[in-house]
Amino acid sequence: MDIESKKFLGQPKNFVSIFNALLFDGQSVLKPEYLKDENSELVMNVSSKHVDIIKRYEDGTYLDLFVIESQSYVDPSMVARVMEYESVARMRYIRQNFKKHLPMHTRLPMILTVVLYVGESKWNAAKRLSELEIIHPGFEDMFNEFKLNLIELNTNHKYNTGEKATQDFFDLLRMIYRKQILKEDLDREFNRDALYFAYVVTKNKELLSIYQKSEKGDVKVCRALDEMFEESTNKGIQMGIKQGIEQGIEQGIEQGIERGVKNTQIKIAIKMLVRNNQTLEEISEIVGLDLNALRELKKSI
Repeated sequence: MDIESKKFLGQPKNFVSIFNALLFDGQSVLKPEYLKDENSELVMNVSSKHVDIIKRYEDGTYLDLFVIESQSYVDPSMVARVMEYESVARMRYIRQNFKKHLPMHTRLPMILTVVLYVGESKWNAAKRLSELEIIHPGFEDMFNEFKLNLIELNTNHKYNTGEKATQDFFDLLRMIYRKQILKEDLDREFNRDALYFAYVVTKNKELLSIYQKSEKGDVKVCRALDEMFEESTNKGIQMGIKQGIEQGIEQGIEQGIERGVKNTQIKIAIKMLVRNNQTLEEISEIVGLDLNALRELKKSI
């Protein structure tokens, strides 16, 4: 997914829209024309080990994007990994720009990191350092909190990116994960690149089929997805009915066997009671019926 991720999200207008979605509710505060492709040693060394995409803004700010794909198990140490990345990046910046020591009153460029989680399973890792570390009573005021700038696309929250391509990608993932198409979206046209990247992330074959059948330009997707969801739901219902019938048959057989065993025990007990040459305790031990049942049975003979 790394190559396709950088190809789609690395486009300047798509890249800044992720940050605008999280920080400014889709308003174009960060603008793509002010982005610079950063090829410094710092970026080359740090990005290869820690982060997916790094770009530098005109004011010197480093904008960093982690893209976390679908996993059944989210790395619990993600908040610590992001902290480590930012610390490494700051120290590398200092070493590369100041030979001996950092001059007094020097201000470093801001490092702004966003984690984009595109997985279907719930994010079950810490979002804050305080959720990862033990904070003993009395030390709360001394603890330095750190939180992830996290975007989760499998929740009910609808992000506004302010950019069609990323908005289409976000919405497609929400539709697929929730298996729900809104009526007003049935004839909506989606960006073709967003469609393909959604396929790369979800491995949804219907998306790939739609992509391959379409040509350049925007693509209608929702009616095909709606039919797929309905078919999937019907299959689920039929499977549930089948399992219910099978379980019912199996339960009936088990109950029949139990009744058959019980009837056999009673017949043997009656014969032994009629002979009257064994105690109730002995009969109970042989046939497996309790003493109260045998007493009631003896009364009826």
